[in-house]
Amino acid sequence: YMPVQSNVIVTRPLSEAELAKQGWTSHQMCFDSKSLLHYFHLLPDKRMLFGMRGGLGGTAMSNDRAQVRLMRDFRKIFPAWRAVEVEYSWSGLVCIARNLMPFVGPVPNSPGLWCALAYHGNGVAMGSLAGRLVGEAVLSNDSCNIPKPMATTFARFPFGRLRRILMPPIYGALILADF
Repeated sequence: YMPVQSNVIVTRPLSEAELAKQGWTSHQMCFDSKSLLHYFHLLPDKRMLFGMRGGLGGTAMSNDRAQVRLMRDFRKIFPAWRAVEVEYSWSGLVCIARNLMPFVGPVPNSPGLWCALAYHGNGVAMGSLAGRLVGEAVLSNDSCNIPKPMATTFARFPFGRLRRILMPPIYGALILADF
């Protein structure tokens, strides 16, 4: 697994006219197919939540650079909302697995130790499900109720400890490819 930064903004509530101008009619959660993906949805109070993968370090400088990209991309994807005020923003580290699947199950080579991790920013919903699955498995000593894709031990990311040195240029290439 690898920790990566995720950045989020939330606009002020949007009016019906603003939603119509952008052609937005859904509360469905959406994401794009970029390597450093964007994800967004209209909240019940009509604020737009918009997020993307950010930097690697979780530092103030990394967060600031990611925030600039986030605002640029928000305005590019939603041009009718270029002047809409952003009321909230935050960032944090999320756990990414190489196969992009959460893992729930026993820790390999560690008898009696179980874990649930790598929710990829899906947060509370996936964390609650994974917690229930791992709790049931530990209590029954049986992992048969864990969906097979979630019970599959994920592969290691390449480059081992060199990853910290190599990831910034790789992220740079991904940003250019996504541009």
